[in-house]
Parts: sequence; structure tokens; C-alpha cells
Amino acid sequence: MPAGVAALLGSAILAPGMARAVEFEYSGYIREHLSVNLQDNDQFEPKGSPGGNPVTFIGDEFGGQGEFSMIRHSGKLEASADFGPFQIAGVGRIARETRTSYERGLQDASKAIAAYVHPGAFGYGALTAPPAFGGFGVTTNAEGGPLMPGDAVYANAGLFGYGGGTTDDLLLDDYDSTELRELYVTFDLGERTHVKLGKQQVVWGETDFFRAMDIIHGYDLRWRSFLELENEELRKPLNLANVTIDVPELAGALQLIYRPGWDGADDVGDDGPINGGRWAPAPWTGAGVTSSLIGPINRHHKYGDEDDANYGFRWSGTFKQVGYSFAYYRGISSEGVTTYNPILSPGGSNWLWDPKDNGIGGNQRLVELLSPMVETYGFTFNAYSGALDSVLRGELAFTPNKPYNTGTNTFLDLLGAFQAMGALPPAGTPTPSGPMPPLKGVLNDPNDPGSAYSLGDMVTADGTPVGLAMDVPGLGPVIEKDTLKIMIGADKNLNWTMNTLGTSRPAFWTLQLFDTWVMNFDRDDDIVENFGFGASRREHQTVLTNAFSFPYKYDTVTPGIAFGVDLGSFDSFLIPSLDLQFGDHWRVRFEADLFFPTHVEKTNLGRVDTKTRTLGTLHNRDQFVARITYQF
Repeated sequence: MPAGVAALLGSAILAPGMARAVEFEYSGYIREHLSVNLQDNDQFEPKGSPGGNPVTFIGDEFGGQGEFSMIRHSGKLEASADFGPFQIAGVGRIARETRTSYERGLQDASKAIAAYVHPGAFGYGALTAPPAFGGFGVTTNAEGGPLMPGDAVYANAGLFGYGGGTTDDLLLDDYDSTELRELYVTFDLGERTHVKLGKQQVVWGETDFFRAMDIIHGYDLRWRSFLELENEELRKPLNLANVTIDVPELAGALQLIYRPGWDGADDVGDDGPINGGRWAPAPWTGAGVTSSLIGPINRHHKYGDEDDANYGFRWSGTFKQVGYSFAYYRGISSEGVTTYNPILSPGGSNWLWDPKDNGIGGNQRLVELLSPMVETYGFTFNAYSGALDSVLRGELAFTPNKPYNTGTNTFLDLLGAFQAMGALPPAGTPTPSGPMPPLKGVLNDPNDPGSAYSLGDMVTADGTPVGLAMDVPGLGPVIEKDTLKIMIGADKNLNWTMNTLGTSRPAFWTLQLFDTWVMNFDRDDDIVENFGFGASRREHQTVLTNAFSFPYKYDTVTPGIAFGVDLGSFDSFLIPSLDLQFGDHWRVRFEADLFFPTHVEKTNLGRVDTKTRTLGTLHNRDQFVARITYQF
């Protein structure tokens, strides 16, 4: 190397006055994910319209058993440079997916939402009347015969603003990303104060499948649900000021967190698969929610604006060999709620609606999703128990006034929504078939007794004609409840497996009991467990999980199994796995993600459902997954 070039390189990597060169490190991986459906998706897939009418769909099941549901290519690079007085580190990741035929079918379905609806007095008339008489000109039911009063049909909800805006690959683009996930600088101020500034991840919780104190960040649950082995791959980093002050006199440290609100709108809150896709809850796999008037996300809501600052602190320490922490955080909730525009229920009320979101004319938002600002107070502990030969751990997270959706039996009248937007004439307008009747958007709104409706009714309690009633639980008023999340867990080495099963070292067992307690619970509040599903919220929602790993051949062959059960509904999941190591670089993991719900909604959006709970939404989502990694 020429002397001049060597001198130039040396001056570039040596800080003035420093006795050593910059220390640079990097690592990363190149990874392939493959998954195959183990079951048919039995949701209704639209295949056409009888007689070419614009409203009613005919079709069949999606199918998909044995087809690829994921072919994902990704790479990650982590790099750091130590300059002595300060350090700089960053993490970048790129992911692209090959579009499978199964995914293409889901994408196409998001452009023609098949919603199961129940025509009422006006719905029947509007569907059958020719356009010249103020109707839609639909003269057949789903079988091609005459539409009769009370017939239920699969309607093209895209005509009513539901998913009609999905004209591109919105669903599939959810899976692709090119991102600088982390970029931060670290330095010390004196001997006790440690500063970390920039885009980063701060993990307070110790949970795995379910989270209590991991509250600072949202998660991207669209491409892998909650099942990816490393939660840092799903967690969404944020721009933070992170300061830790050591207090050795008290055997602890104080951590201060401040988020200035500089992140993008998509960086806060959880990202669920609400546009549809392989992990969307059944029966929403083809639902183009965010592109519709029915369910766009509002990241700038008055009760949850991602531009607002968030902050908190955590004291962590050790007392008589027990690790513990106390924490407080005020930030955007990772668990969102849904709120509706009051124009859908003029006889009701909705305190949560932000007036600036009304929009203009036909572009009004009818329903929107938001992540509210909440406060959380937390406590954690961990300690070794000699009697049990286990590490015991626990978490408590108390959130006062946490918002919840209500209305286990609410319906959305699509024609009522059309009238509220102005797409149908207002009440009293002369039409060829008589004066336009008044219509309601939300049926069974508890704040509007006149909207009371039972399945198949032609009119509501106050005589308002029903148009096209679609079952959408959760459209009641949002209420607030104090909530306590409790986690108790244990980790234990199983020494007996070396002699009994021949493992190369003790197998590892981790146990976790997770409970969400709605503290001032009242069954009459009619809280839904999940928006869009009619199962009512329970005072205690308790899940037990277990995970075992059995290392063989010095950890190069490690079979494992994880399972969990909802102790209230007995819905469960099972994940058998096999991890293989080949040398220093190659890692291969095989797993099956199996779900065993006791109650499911098997067909489509709009089907009346009263029993489907969280794990039940993963009905027919069983997958076989292979993950191949080259790490460097």
C-alpha cells in the first residue's frame, strides 16, 4: 500500500489525542422464511355475481392447504464503532417476499369484500328495485333465485366503502420493508451516568408470548403474528433519549426515558394484519381495512397523537439477592381501540370521536382505529429459589382508565352508513318509490334505544327500516376500565433429562401464567374481547404457557415444544420445533404452528358470532415453517 494512502487511512480512524484506533465490529445474517398452509382456509371467497348484479356475491372457500403462505427473504446488518469517549451503533434490515398464489388470492379478495348481510325492509326493497325506482337492480339471491324478504346474502361491501380503495398491493406491501431499525450514540457523563441517544429498543418486560411491562414499543404482527423466536425482530424501535444513573449505595440504577415524538406514524402502536393476509384473524383475511372508509388508522387522534412526547422512568435494583424494578410510563398504548363517527348513530353519542376527523362529504371516515395515550405503573421481580431449584419471576402492570370497545351484538347498516355520508338521499327526499326513509348506521347502540334490532328484523325498535345489516361487534361506546396485567413465571433446568433422555446438558423448561384483570368489571358494560367478534370480555383472561428445549450433540440438535392454553375458553396452541446448527454460520429451524380453538367463526365478515375469542381468531391458520439462516 502506498505510504500516503496508509497515512490517510490511519488519520481517518484515529481520534486526535487518543492512544488507540477506533474499534469497529459488525455482525448480521441472511435469512429465508418458508411457510406452508396445513389446512384449507374455509372463508368465503367471491367468485362472481349471480346475473351480473352489483351487490350479491357467489363463491366458494379460499382453500390453500399445501400451498406456500410465505416465501420471505431478509438480511440484517448490525455495526458499531467505539471511539473511546463515545460509541455509535446501528442496525439495518431489508425484507422482501415472493408473492405466492395463495397471497395473491387474499390480495384480490381485499378489493371485493364479501360481507354477509341481512336485508331489512329497506334493504329488500333497495336490492330488488330497478335503478329507475331508486334501487340497486338486484333481482336474485345468492342462488340466482328471487330475493325474498329476510334473505341473507354475501354482499359486495366494497360498494359501500369497505375495502373499495384497495387498488394496489397494499396487503402484500405490508410484508416488504427496507429500514434503518436502530441508529444511536452512547457515552458516559462521569462514572455514574450513561447516555444513549437515537433510534433504539428499550425492553422493560421479561415476558415472551404475552407482554405486561414491555410497554414502550409497539410490535409489527403482520408478517409473523406473535410467533417469531426473537421479539426484537417484531418490536418497532423508537427515537429515544435513554439515560441511566447508577446508584451503587442503594444497589440500583435509575433509568429515564424520553420520546420527543419524532418517529413516523407507523412506528408507534402495534401493527396488526388488518389489511388481511396469512395472519389476519379469521374471517378477515381478505379485509382491506386501512384503505376503506370503515377502518383507517388515525395516528394523530386527540387522545393518541404520535407527535406528542412520551416519558417514563424505571428504578431497578437488588435487595437480598432479589432483583426488582419499579416503573412508570406515559405513552401510546400498543393495544388500540375502534371508534365510530357520530353520523352513524345520531340518536347516540361518542365522546371519543375527534371532530377534525369528520372529513368532507363522501370521504368521511365512518370508523377509525386509534392507539390511545395511557399511563402504566409497573413492578417486576426475579429471584432464585433453592427449594424449587428455579428462577422465579413476575410482573405487574397497572393501567388506569384503559379504553375498551363495547357492543357484543352491534350491527352496521351499510345503507344507513351510505345515507349518513350523503351517498343516499336524506330522509324525506322524494324518490320514484316514495319518500326516502330515515336509516340508522349503527344498530343496537346502547345510547340509542330506538336502534334495538334482532337478527332478521325488518325495522328497528322505533320503526326505522333496516337496510343491509352486517354483524360488527364492538360498535358500542368506548368505555374506560382500570386494568391490571399479572405475570408469574419460572425457569428451570431439568437435570434428569441427561440420564433419562440422553441430552448433552439439562433440558430447559420455562413456565408462565399471564392474567389480564379488568378491575372494576361489570358484565352489563358489554365489553368485547376483540373488535369484530361477539365474545364478551371476561373479568380475568388467563393464559398458561410452557416451553421446553432438549439440547443434543452440544446444542447442535435441539428439539423443543411450546404450548399454551386459555384457561377460560380452553382454546390452545402447540408449537413443536427443531433447531439445527451447522458450524459457526448456518442455523436451521423447523416448526409447526398449530391452533386448537374451541369456538370459531368459520365463514366471513358479517356472520353473527358470539363465542370466538383471541386464539379462536387463528382458526385454520396452522402453518409448517422453515427458517434458514446464514449468520456472520
